[in-house]
This record gives sequence, C-alpha cells and structure tokens, in this order.
Amino acid sequence: MAHKQPGTSPEHRRAAAGLAQRHATAVEHYLAGRAETALPLLEQIVFGCRAVLGERHHDTLTVEGNLAVVYLRAGHDDDGFAALEEACSAREHEFGADDVRTLTALECLAAAHRMRGDTAEAIRIGEGVVAARERVLGAAHPDTLVSRLGVGLAFAEAHAIPRAIAVLAAALADADAAHGGAYRHTIEMRAALACCHALNGELAVAAEGYDRAIADASAAFGPGHPDTETLREERRDLFCLPSPRAPSD
Repeated sequence: MAHKQPGTSPEHRRAAAGLAQRHATAVEHYLAGRAETALPLLEQIVFGCRAVLGERHHDTLTVEGNLAVVYLRAGHDDDGFAALEEACSAREHEFGADDVRTLTALECLAAAHRMRGDTAEAIRIGEGVVAARERVLGAAHPDTLVSRLGVGLAFAEAHAIPRAIAVLAAALADADAAHGGAYRHTIEMRAALACCHALNGELAVAAEGYDRAIADASAAFGPGHPDTETLREERRDLFCLPSPRAPSD
C-alpha cells in the first residue's frame, strides 16, 4: 500500500484529478484566511490520496505537509506538530535528508517551534536546515535566506541578541551582494537586524538600518505599500522618533 503504483485507468485518472481540484480549493480557503474551512477538506483529501495514490506518493506527502501547516494555523497545535514531524520523517525516508522538499518541511517545523516559544529546538532544527540549504542551494538562495532569518529571529527571541546580530549581519551581507537592497529578503533581513541593534541599545545604528530598509521598500514595493508602512510603524514604535513619510500626491 505504501508504494502503490499509480493506476492508469480512466476511473483512477478521474479520481486523481478530483483530488487535485479539491486540494486547490482547500489551498484557496487557507490563503484567504479560512483555515478552519480548509482543515476538514484537507483531512478528507489526505485520506483520498493515500487510497488512490499510495501513502508514499509525492502528491500524498505534499498534501500531508499542507495539512500539518493548516492544523497549526487553525490552532490545533498537537495535531500540527505530530503531522509536521511525520511529514519530515516521511520526506527524509522518501527523498533524502538534503532534498528541498524535506528541507521545506523541516523549515516549517523550526518556524512552528519558534512561534510556540521553543527557541532552543527552533535553533537546533533551523541551523541544520541552513547548513543543508547552503550546501544544496547556496548561501544567498531565497530559501536559504529565509532559514537564516528564522535562526536569527530565534536567537533574538532567546535573548541571545549578539548572536542574532552576527547571524543576521552575515545573511544581510550575502543577500545584499546577491540580490541588491531593493529585494524582499534583503529588506526583511535589514529590518530584523535593525530591530536587534535597537534591543542591544544601539539606537543610532538601528535607526539607520530602518531608514535604509524603508527607502529600499519604497523603491521595491512603493512608498505607500502596506509592507513599507509596516516598517515605518516598527521604526516609530521602537524609537518614538520621526520617520520618513510617504510623499503626498
């Protein structure tokens, strides 16, 4: 059953197409903020994928990973962590430890631990993902930068601010060199680093970092874009200082 060979009959193809369509609908619900609506759909789709495609089919593993994320977003933490851990194990067994699909699942698990406040486990898993992604994808690949940002944030949340600054500064240098300043991951890294400098009492350095991030976000997204405005609000909240404003029309 675990390695069922996909069928080629018209009935099987129709069943697989129906599962794919229902999965797309569930993802649409999730992306629209309706995790509780997506959840029962995904549970049914996982059951269907296991029956139609097999328990270790690549599409089955993808849907199981999505179900784990939706469990967490819907507040079902125990189910979510159990499903994520199973997804990581299944993908490592099926694809290998350094496969990008395995690393994606592990990245989600690290982020879930960080969001739950388990920073030690988030750092442990996250550093492993960073090392693997650097080997497989390179230090400045967008996926690697996401993992490096997550590790930096986990150190900050663990109150290891100097370590967070070191991780984020190195990642920012790689992101800036590879992609330039007006790039989403570079902007996010610069803002996170600025926040850590503020937490470390380096307010002038932090303000300079936020001002650069705001300028880059204005160039990349537009001066009135919600992400640009969020950076302005973060700067204001941290420093209670005047920040650059979007020009009026």
